[in-house]
Amino acid sequence: MEVPTPSRILITGFSGFVGGYLVEQCRAFYPDARLFGVCRHPPSRTTASDAQDVTLIAVDITHPEQMRHAVAQSQPDCVLHLAAQSSVAASWADPASTLRINAGGTIQLLEALRAEHLSPRIILVGSGEQYGLVQPGENPIREETAFRPITPYGVSKSAQDLYGYQYFLAYGLPVLRVRPFNSFGPRQTEMFVVADFARQIALIEQGEMEPVLVVGNLQAQRDFLPVEDVARALLAVAQRGQPGQAYNIGSGRALSIKEVLDLLLSHSRTPIQVRKDPARLRPVDVPLLVADISRLQAHTEWEPEIDVEYALEQTLNYWRAIVA
Repeated sequence: MEVPTPSRILITGFSGFVGGYLVEQCRAFYPDARLFGVCRHPPSRTTASDAQDVTLIAVDITHPEQMRHAVAQSQPDCVLHLAAQSSVAASWADPASTLRINAGGTIQLLEALRAEHLSPRIILVGSGEQYGLVQPGENPIREETAFRPITPYGVSKSAQDLYGYQYFLAYGLPVLRVRPFNSFGPRQTEMFVVADFARQIALIEQGEMEPVLVVGNLQAQRDFLPVEDVARALLAVAQRGQPGQAYNIGSGRALSIKEVLDLLLSHSRTPIQVRKDPARLRPVDVPLLVADISRLQAHTEWEPEIDVEYALEQTLNYWRAIVA
């Protein structure tokens, strides 16, 4: 069941990787809506011209008074909550801050909405990392699969998810939880595997690195989805999803990290060797994570549209432009 078209949309973390694409999708789908963007610092990858129609609200999402100010100013009828410490690697280095930002920031948002007596549709953006130690036979992973997170990031996103469900049950807030798996595309930072590979290839092509690409575990299989499809899925859930439900977002198929690397290397302009670096291996890794997206498809009619190999080539071209 579709809901009324939103007129005031609050996007936390709007200047981040997915947030920038979500702003573009909001412009396309809701051209008359007023957009409000929450971020801690002025945008770095989103230029002033790209964000000129977004009302910027610079706040710390973990600060209760600042978040209440952001909610009071924006008076949203739709909230898309992307603000997060989103790096799995960084979560190992600082698990306490990761929990404070990802779970604590979500609490401050929900409390601010309650304090302002607002009840917009709230999309909490989690992660496939929440599922964690999934057995091979549990794939494709359904939303009912138990959380067994193996990274501090996965723990923080599991807590965020559970708080969202609790606020739905206890206070009737129309919270919808989404769990994207592996998003990738242009403008993603090199902390993430596809961007890291693409950046290394671009640097090698420019002669700024020796022709050796450094990797971690290539055997892990993950569900990769181009970021434009992720942004469309978020809006599909916002428009047609059922409050209280959780939705996996992915392609529904798995690719090994090696397959992704091989696809990127097939577009390389120079021969490149691959070398494993033990320092890049995680303390714990799950062999296979792939999403069951049947609930998302059934409730919203969303389908993946962008070819993964095309999106990988576009990511490589982005990094070629950056390092040139």
